[in-house]
Amino acid sequence: MLLILLSWIYIFFTTLNFGILLKKVFGIQKCNPIIHHFLGLLLYTLLCSLAAFFIRLNIEFYLFVFIINVFIVFKFRNLTRFHFNSFVKTFFNLKTSYRFLFILILIIVLAQSSTKPFLLDNESYYIQTIKWINEYGYVKGLVNLHPFFGQNSSWHTLQAGFNFSFICPIFNDINGYLFILASLLYLEKLNNYETSKSIQNFYLGLTLIFSIFLMQFINAPSPDLIIFLVTPYILFLFLEKRYTISINDFKIILSLVLFLCFVKVTMAILIVLSIILFVQNFKTLKGSLASYIAISSTMLILFLCKNAIISGYLFYPIELFDFLNFEWKQPKALLNFYKRGTYLDGMNNVDTSHLNFFETFKYWLTIPKLDGLFNSFYILLLILFPWFLLKKNKASGLFIIYTLSILQLILLWNNSPQYRFFFAFIMFLSVQIFISVFKNKMIGFYLVCIAIVASAFSVFFNINLKHFTDNALAMDSNSFSIKHIIVPAGISKTTTKFTKETINGFEFYSPNSDMFIWGTGNGNLPCVNKKQVNYIKTYYHYTPVLRTKNQKDGFLSVPTENEIIKTNF
Repeated sequence: MLLILLSWIYIFFTTLNFGILLKKVFGIQKCNPIIHHFLGLLLYTLLCSLAAFFIRLNIEFYLFVFIINVFIVFKFRNLTRFHFNSFVKTFFNLKTSYRFLFILILIIVLAQSSTKPFLLDNESYYIQTIKWINEYGYVKGLVNLHPFFGQNSSWHTLQAGFNFSFICPIFNDINGYLFILASLLYLEKLNNYETSKSIQNFYLGLTLIFSIFLMQFINAPSPDLIIFLVTPYILFLFLEKRYTISINDFKIILSLVLFLCFVKVTMAILIVLSIILFVQNFKTLKGSLASYIAISSTMLILFLCKNAIISGYLFYPIELFDFLNFEWKQPKALLNFYKRGTYLDGMNNVDTSHLNFFETFKYWLTIPKLDGLFNSFYILLLILFPWFLLKKNKASGLFIIYTLSILQLILLWNNSPQYRFFFAFIMFLSVQIFISVFKNKMIGFYLVCIAIVASAFSVFFNINLKHFTDNALAMDSNSFSIKHIIVPAGISKTTTKFTKETINGFEFYSPNSDMFIWGTGNGNLPCVNKKQVNYIKTYYHYTPVLRTKNQKDGFLSVPTENEIIKTNF
């Protein structure tokens, strides 16, 4: 816990400084002191992403960032002092009960961050994606080593810029820092609900009632958590500023929307909100059109170039604008295999191709455990929300967001209809219905307290999760131990050993057979499961190979001997 807290202090001052830079570059005059740090995260993510094209994010990069931090502190010392004091003032402006609750959240999140990661995605590709960036930056054709590596979220690039891998491999805790920032923001909104007279402040504060669920994403660098925590604020700004938005506020909401799209392209639906705001407030906003285009273009170019380097596709795994012909481009057969796999993930890995739409939809609603529960709850919300809208005055903003929630499900249905991709809308729709009935701040505060205390149980006690999942590898949560007070548990939940393997002349490190087929854990580079390599070799007739003798030059997928014979025939 202590070491993680020290790393968060470093992250805090870095995001404070980079927030100052972004606001100066993009012309943002003022914003909430906490949102200032989100903007700092955005600029630092862009810097990490740009640097990863050319260098590894290792000690030399950290030294460069340290120099930037020192420069900002001396160059803008008054601004640095002002923003630091504003952040501290935000905490002390809370009522005493809210301050105690925030301190409790800080302790719980520190404890959770120090436990072993729970999410299986961490073992399949989070750790390895970050490790590749730490050691080499973006690597050509990395997707050919493992199809999941093609996702390569910029959130993992950000984590690579904050994990101090050259000191010790125990820090992957950006999500804990993110949760602390969001918690203070939402407690502030709940604290100010009665004085602000805005029901949407109440909505934003009640986001924390989902802490029991959100806490499971803290101890791994999952890009889902920033989606869950920042989307509510974007929707809040849209509802509050829709008809009277200033250039300053529009730049903030545009920055946050682009940030989420940069982290996870499944949230591209939120761009619609930015377009609506711009069109409805065109006379006010048109004067800064060049700056909107500049930041949007910069992020889009970085996103496309990263995808092209890692996979050979601009919008991996979508074959949109598929005109690139790099030698490291992932073969179409493997691309389709991966897309099929992500779809099956949304169907609990059950083949539904023999079912018609209604049969598939019925099965999707009745998937066992947590998946089917959230799927059914989401559909119930979509059915009930129009009735709720009929009772609201000036509900057009809510109707727009409701429409986007339907479009999100439609867009995901044929790709990967997993509940976590629309969970942000579950949070929004359910809380909006709740606050239409219960408007008392104390009810909201007590609910948040109950949620926070309940979430602590999964941190400090080992809980059997058999009622929530059928996955044998995710049955138990990883509870906090006294030994974690100083040093965290590490970045992997597995204790598997790794052996050096050779398949078709390709040498790599593979976890033991106790690891699931896509699992890689914290093995040395290059690491991939031999079960996966053999499976793809057997059924798709490809194996990964190095492009050159150097790992930094990347990977290719080459046809196996059987495939070559088949092609020649």
